[in-house]
Amino acid sequence: MFDKTPLKSKKFLAYIIADLGWKGVILYMLMHLQSKLDPEELTFLLTVVITSGIIQIGYILGQAALDKYIQAAVEIFDNESKGKKENKDEE
Repeated sequence: MFDKTPLKSKKFLAYIIADLGWKGVILYMLMHLQSKLDPEELTFLLTVVITSGIIQIGYILGQAALDKYIQAAVEIFDNESKGKKENKDEE
């Protein structure tokens, strides 16, 4: 379970593809516009940046919460198994 590399994780690959996708959209918009920003195009560009930032923050916080949850669950199960071993040894 712990030997899984990030490139084997489907969530990580989806995140990388989405991240590169919005960066590609921003690059295309900046190259295409060449400092001629219409209000609609500027609004779209800002929307892409804000949305992608929110998604990245959500992903990172979600992964951190998941890691803490799994760590707590493993600790609880380890404590239970130690308690059962001690009870068997006493009997």
